[in-house]
Amino acid sequence: MKFTYWVTEDCNLRCKYCYVSKAPKTMNRETAAKAIDFTEKKLAANPLEHKDEIRIALHGGEPLLNYPIIHYLVEELKQKNHGEISFTMTTNGTIYNEEMLDYVSKNIQLTVSLDGKQESHDINRVYRNGKGSFNRVIETLDYINHQSHSFRVRMTVTPNNVSYFADNYIFLSEKGYPIVTFAMDESDSNWNKDLMKVYQSNLNEIFSYMVNNNLTKAQYFLYNFKNEHFRPRGVCDGCHNSFHISSEGKIYPCILAVGHGEFSMGDVFSDIIEQRLSNLDVINQKNQGACTKCAMYNNCRSKMCKIINKIQTGNYYESSPIFCATQRIHYSIVKEYEYILKNFEFLLSTH
Repeated sequence: MKFTYWVTEDCNLRCKYCYVSKAPKTMNRETAAKAIDFTEKKLAANPLEHKDEIRIALHGGEPLLNYPIIHYLVEELKQKNHGEISFTMTTNGTIYNEEMLDYVSKNIQLTVSLDGKQESHDINRVYRNGKGSFNRVIETLDYINHQSHSFRVRMTVTPNNVSYFADNYIFLSEKGYPIVTFAMDESDSNWNKDLMKVYQSNLNEIFSYMVNNNLTKAQYFLYNFKNEHFRPRGVCDGCHNSFHISSEGKIYPCILAVGHGEFSMGDVFSDIIEQRLSNLDVINQKNQGACTKCAMYNNCRSKMCKIINKIQTGNYYESSPIFCATQRIHYSIVKEYEYILKNFEFLLSTH
């Protein structure tokens, strides 16, 4: 089972592609305690579902702005002794406080947002006064890198930085960070056919770089990439096995649903509203629309994530054209590099 606590929706940055509310709320101790009670209740009701691992994500805004609640949640949940429990958190990397960083590095699997070189990062990831945040993030990463070797760096690819996508990815990889990941901001309406070609060219350059530098890492990279975009999809398990709890205690099925009143399934003070969840289940269990005719449908996010479809297109059963175009690119890249890596393996086995 997975529980995501939005410890704050406030942030010290004003990233241009951010989807979080600009009227921020912050989780208080009472709500945090009720969130833990809700978590305990769900785990007790579904013992088989959390047999292997309980996953807790701490989310924002910038979560470290509410560090006392992070500390409280982690320590309280660790004491419940439910077996294996893991904590994850994404931070913008701008809060350089060694006490905080020491604690989270020890207890939480960290992801730090960094979009690449300074020129690309500072295009979008800026403070309220418009100043770029690159230098502070690098300072934080340098410190974390000495404390832990199990963090990730995450890039966001946008229309205004996609031309430097490969260059940025290689830059971060060569800095020696353990894992570098990326995601496209598909909500940006400025994507077009020409920019998609730029994205594909840069993605191809990244895969080529991986193959030429370390074959084992390239195979691992391809495996994870394929699993991320083309793993078999079932029905959304939001508010069954996965819960997002907002700063004010409302319960939502997924990350993009938070803040959309129509997708609130209840709150931690009074529990899930079963009729709302039942109505959502009906929507999620139907397979309709043009997407069902696509050969990739059973391995596509669009099948499972009806809420994302609704938010992006206004239709539960229609996927975003930007997402579809991206998936076609991803599919062609996967096929190309599966072939290349198989040939490499064959050549190595014959020598």
